[in-house]
Amino acid sequence: MRRTALALPLAILLVAGGCKEVPAPEAAYCVGVPQIALQGRVTDAAAILNDEEEARLAQRLARYEARTSHQTVVATVATLNGATVEDFSTCLGNRWGIGRKDHDDGILILVAPNERRVRIATGTGMEKLLPDERAKAVIDAMTPRFQAGDYAGGLTVGIDAIAAQTGEPQ
Repeated sequence: MRRTALALPLAILLVAGGCKEVPAPEAAYCVGVPQIALQGRVTDAAAILNDEEEARLAQRLARYEARTSHQTVVATVATLNGATVEDFSTCLGNRWGIGRKDHDDGILILVAPNERRVRIATGTGMEKLLPDERAKAVIDAMTPRFQAGDYAGGLTVGIDAIAAQTGEPQ
C-alpha cells in the first residue's frame, strides 16, 4: 500500500522439537498501529455502521471485485492510536494482504471518525488508475456525508466514485 515492505514474510525459528513460524518484525510505520482482525470486506471497529449498512456495503464491494478483480476493503477505527492516517492505512493494508499478491491492486478506505481522518490507500498496481489526486477527489465527495453523520452514505458515494475512476463496467 505504497510502501516498499508490502508483505511481511514469516521467519522460521528452530526450537526444540521442530520448526516454528514466527512473524518477521513489522515495518517502522506500523509502530503504534493496533492489531485489528479483518472481518471481511467491511471491518467496522469504530461501530459507526449498523448491520444492514455493513451488509449493503460489503455486497457493493463484492460486486466491484467481481467486475474488476480489484479487492477493496473498508475499515473504520475508533482511534489511530497516535499513528498518522497514512501509516495506519498502509500498515493495515499490508497486514491484511489486500489485493492480489502478484498485482498489488488492493484498495483500503480507512475512516477514523473520532479524529476526523479519512484515507484511501492503494497498492502500487492501482496507482495509475487511482492516483493521489483522484483519491482526494473521492474523499472530497465523501466528506459532506460524513460531516452530516451519514457514514454509510459517504462510504457508498466513495465506493461508487472509486468504481467510476477505475473503470468498473456498468
